[in-house]
Amino acid sequence: MYSVSSASITETGKVREINEDAVLETGSLFAVADGMGGHQAGEVASTLALSAIGQYVEDNLGAIPGEKLVEKAVSGANAVVHQKAVSSARFRDMGTTVTVLYREGDTAYIGHVGDSRAYLLRNGDLRQLTDDHSLVAKLVQEGEITPREARSHPQRNVILKALGLESQLEADVVSVKIQPGDVFLLATDGLTSLVGDDVISRVLAAFPGPVDAAGRLVELALEAGGIDNVSVVIVSFAESPTVVPVGGATGGSNGGDNRGDKGGGPRASRGKAARIWLILLVVLLVLALAGFGVGLYFFNHTYFVGVKGGKVTLFKGFPFWDMAMVETQTDIEIRFLPDSLRTRVEENLVTESRRNAEKTIESLALEVEKNSSIVPDVEGKAYDEATEMLLEAGLHPVAELVSRPGFEPDVVSTQDPAPGARVGKGSDVMLK
Repeated sequence: MYSVSSASITETGKVREINEDAVLETGSLFAVADGMGGHQAGEVASTLALSAIGQYVEDNLGAIPGEKLVEKAVSGANAVVHQKAVSSARFRDMGTTVTVLYREGDTAYIGHVGDSRAYLLRNGDLRQLTDDHSLVAKLVQEGEITPREARSHPQRNVILKALGLESQLEADVVSVKIQPGDVFLLATDGLTSLVGDDVISRVLAAFPGPVDAAGRLVELALEAGGIDNVSVVIVSFAESPTVVPVGGATGGSNGGDNRGDKGGGPRASRGKAARIWLILLVVLLVLALAGFGVGLYFFNHTYFVGVKGGKVTLFKGFPFWDMAMVETQTDIEIRFLPDSLRTRVEENLVTESRRNAEKTIESLALEVEKNSSIVPDVEGKAYDEATEMLLEAGLHPVAELVSRPGFEPDVVSTQDPAPGARVGKGSDVMLK
């Protein structure tokens, strides 16, 4: 048997303005993604992909075997990202790499697309579990260049395979039988392009816990220039301490009991019965306290996303019997979500951790942003300019001609809704 510990870090780096990487870290599912495709589109792609993978695994946990579950989760995420990419010119050609580790029993299933990587450190030896889907990796495989030349090749950032570029995609999936002491690393190329495998191996072997190892790897990438976003997830499987049961009675005869049986039998029987009842009461009390403690623990470590006052809200506790507390109420209005997604949020989206819940809320905020607009301030502007501003915001201007003293012709005097209001895409804005 083994115990599992993990850590994840994602950093923007020293050159990029936006972090287009994303990480996922739950009890049995871990992933990194490196988005691409224009201003903020990569950030949307990576976040959307990991959200889709996490949701698919959660919805089908136990219903689909591990290898097929990872394969279908990545394929489904590809469809989600591709659909988003073709829905708007803003997201055209966006995509993302993804490397996933899903643990089922004593087996780790690795799903992979792109040039993010999965490594395994076992008994001091570091092994790369994934093959890069990149141009330089193909050139190395064909003997055109050496691995050393690949690190500085001018086309080292050319990806041959990524989520979202095509409507259908087949991911690489490998399985590894877990052994106590195994350490898995998932990383984007912001780490692996700057920090060599030998250094990565030494860091993973030198640091006893995932948190310190993850922090050191990111530090090394930043010290080497930090020219890209850098993200790591480390999952460690340590050997669990052996539990030795406390010794009890050996079953031998007790002199006092024997004398009781031979002498005052009824009195000894009553005393024995009282002792049994007392033991039972103590056991029941201990079980009740343990149950309360377990329930309290899970209450404080269970988070879900629901609705309060028409707005997306993060709750802590159990999503039944009204046993939950409001942790954070956001400004995300549920009415701007697509119908199917709004229904799921209204029925509560249970997540495995607060971090996962916050990632879900970020995804919902992106959906609201896509389906709604902030009404611009067009009062006092010429009608043609006001119309252009509203159309650019995805809104529909409706003019009502009025005559008011003191106002120039073709100038907007008032508008409804007021400036700053959030409304659905395509909503009418009345201009006077």
